[in-house]
Amino acid sequence: MNSYNIEDLTCKFKQNTSSVIIFGCGIEGKLVLHALQLHDIKVSYFIDSGKKLQGKYYLGIKTISPEELAKLLPDAHIFIAHKYVMVAIELLNKLKFKNIYNNMELFKSIDISKKIHSDELNLYFEPVKLERTIRLYNFNNIRELKKTELNGSVKSNNTLVVNNIDIVITERCSMKCRDCANLMQFYQKPKNNDMNLLIKSMDRLMDCVDHVYEFRVIGGDPFMNKEMYKLINKMVKYKNLESIVIYTNAKIIPQGENLACLKNGKVRLQITDYGSSAAADTWGYLREKHDEIVKLLTLNHVKFVSERVTVWKDTGKLEFIKETSKQIQEKFDNCCANDLFSLLDGILYKCPLSAHGTNLKAIPFDRNYDGVDLIDETISLKNLKEKLIDFYYNNKYVTACSYCKGRGYGKEKIGTAAPINAAIQTKKALPLFVQF
Repeated sequence: MNSYNIEDLTCKFKQNTSSVIIFGCGIEGKLVLHALQLHDIKVSYFIDSGKKLQGKYYLGIKTISPEELAKLLPDAHIFIAHKYVMVAIELLNKLKFKNIYNNMELFKSIDISKKIHSDELNLYFEPVKLERTIRLYNFNNIRELKKTELNGSVKSNNTLVVNNIDIVITERCSMKCRDCANLMQFYQKPKNNDMNLLIKSMDRLMDCVDHVYEFRVIGGDPFMNKEMYKLINKMVKYKNLESIVIYTNAKIIPQGENLACLKNGKVRLQITDYGSSAAADTWGYLREKHDEIVKLLTLNHVKFVSERVTVWKDTGKLEFIKETSKQIQEKFDNCCANDLFSLLDGILYKCPLSAHGTNLKAIPFDRNYDGVDLIDETISLKNLKEKLIDFYYNNKYVTACSYCKGRGYGKEKIGTAAPINAAIQTKKALPLFVQF
């Protein structure tokens, strides 16, 4: 990966008409194109490994395969614009490209205090979301560079740097969504999670982790737990935690201490806005509540992002899917949740499906393979950290992958479930057909 100063690189591009390429047709690709345009740098091609994207135009620029680019422009300058940094570098090195860049320096050109609104690029970013996207990209790159410096020997260096950790604080939800990927629809008697157990397991976890980019506080709807503030007030004190995001359906208006805890600079509220979807039709006042919460958050100077959601992915109904080990591994490698942890009742899992599927006794669980017990005090912190490093960096699928249709990126990817309408409601909890 080449280091660079963007001003010097801009001059170089303009002097020798270098071919500039963006690797990745996604949201980061749009941001890279926007940043390059700020410097009047022309982009010759997008490249992407997705075969269905190749030969087509993305934002008015032709997309080709990395292999085709190697034949056309072996001296091209390539900016990597997606989260799989090491995978991209390995492929580009194999194709003998020499001019490879991340976007950390380039993104400094973007004023994150202002929103981006570009019809041409179909790009819309409020400042809070823009800041998070760029910071997460930078964090991913720093994490990958650390792994590169260690020549892949992360385990021997005892380093554990994690992108996201889901913290489950309740099984209760403010809605009853039939197709919830976190399996809330199957809880017959949902309850709040034990706060003391949560804090104990978080303390042991954070004693082992060198740095965490983001805690994602989830449920259900976290505001169903009236003691949520106790957890948030604890989280903000972790020095090795960068930020906290609380996910909500905007059906419960924050009050009292659950509102006060949101005012910390580390905290952001992520609001899912279902608009006129099936959910809004069922809960007639949902839209009104959303607008009321937005006004309240603005008045109290709470950071938030509200995103409209109309489509989900049909990840399945907890039925076993017969696949080969290779198929399951490919599905896991492409999964949007393959680089996070999920904490539920003192156990650290790979993803919410694994956590809740196990909790519901709908998916078999192997303690030596599918999770890490954080509250077993017979395990020393040294040994616990070794277990966590192996569990996080040893990127292999878990048992729950055989019960999921996949949460991949893009329709052409392996392990990508079909799209379905978001937030279709049920009147009562759904039955589980299998229990282990």
